[in-house]
Amino acid sequence: MRRREFLKGGVALSFAGISDFALAGDSPLTAPASLPNARTPFVLVFLRGGADTLSLLSPLDDSDFIAARPPEYRFTLSGFNEKPLMVDGTSLYWHPKAEPLAKLYVSGRLAPWVAVGFSDETRSHFEAQEIMDRGVGSLQKLPDNNGWMVRQLARMHQPLGKSVLPLFAGNNNLPGVMQGSNRVMAARDLTNGINYPGGPAALRALQSLCSLEQSHPASALMKETADTINAVNQSFPKDPSNPNKVMSYVSGGSTPYPNSDPGVGLKSVARLLQSNVGLQYACVDHLGWDTHEYQNGKIDNLVRDLSNALGAFDEDMQAQQQRYTLVVMTEFGRRLRTNRSGGTDHGHASTALIMGSGVVGGETYGRWPGLSAAQLDRGVDLAVTTDYREVLKQAIRAKIY
Repeated sequence: MRRREFLKGGVALSFAGISDFALAGDSPLTAPASLPNARTPFVLVFLRGGADTLSLLSPLDDSDFIAARPPEYRFTLSGFNEKPLMVDGTSLYWHPKAEPLAKLYVSGRLAPWVAVGFSDETRSHFEAQEIMDRGVGSLQKLPDNNGWMVRQLARMHQPLGKSVLPLFAGNNNLPGVMQGSNRVMAARDLTNGINYPGGPAALRALQSLCSLEQSHPASALMKETADTINAVNQSFPKDPSNPNKVMSYVSGGSTPYPNSDPGVGLKSVARLLQSNVGLQYACVDHLGWDTHEYQNGKIDNLVRDLSNALGAFDEDMQAQQQRYTLVVMTEFGRRLRTNRSGGTDHGHASTALIMGSGVVGGETYGRWPGLSAAQLDRGVDLAVTTDYREVLKQAIRAKIY
């Protein structure tokens, strides 16, 4: 991996205390105290369930891959794959439904990072996701109860007093990366604003009640929540014929957001960025990647939805001249060999994607470990060669300018 080419202009390579972004054992992900103000929003798209990234980027020419996966689990090449990605002498080909990702790669706005993961051998979704949500290498060493985005936000040298909403999850539930903060909101679809139960009148009533009952322990938090909801809704354009109605969001790009995950959540992120509410970190989940059976059709749909959503988001951001950094990760990959149910079981290493304004795309990063029996982890899984925290640290530097 050519680390010094990963970020445009070589930014952030000379910060005190940083040695080529080396990880310090199992230390949690934190920004060093010398980091300047971070103004470029950071978006995490998390593929929940353990994505088979060997299907997203496949070593189709590898004899070990051919031996491990029957023909029906190896896709046919499309025209945009005429020039494969190369890493350590291995050719990697984009899935046929990933053409938008291939275009982002060729345009220099996206970079894959291969063989990403952590050293812990867990194959539990719950444990693996919590490890990555906390920004640690193992659940045996937890620095606090916070998610890594909350910890990262606390270390930023940028006042948040004027920031209406520094943390946002484009999901129905709050993700673990944002655990521990009350400066956060989770809402999958903001196309028509935030639909508070009872409408604006009920929201105003709650604000008044909190002002009258300031001595109640929950009053301050409830009022802050109500004020945030009101401020976010006020930031959205209103229907001229009805001042209480938020106008639907319109993308600046020509490609529409898919009406599926993660497109809906990314459109909500885009709406907040357009509204200038001070968003710093966002997380959007993409569910359904636990493909133990009938993987072929599922992967086609999942890769299509992911690719189209990322393509639409990048078009939108470029049209708005909005800088951003986005990372796609999953808790672990899938086994090299298929199972008897037409799917793949929980594996180890996966591939991450990094895209956005400050990333040098058009390159493939990381070290490819190989797929022979001797090179596989425990003889069955793609081995991890890069800790996922290294990828996040590099990507977070890309949000500094």
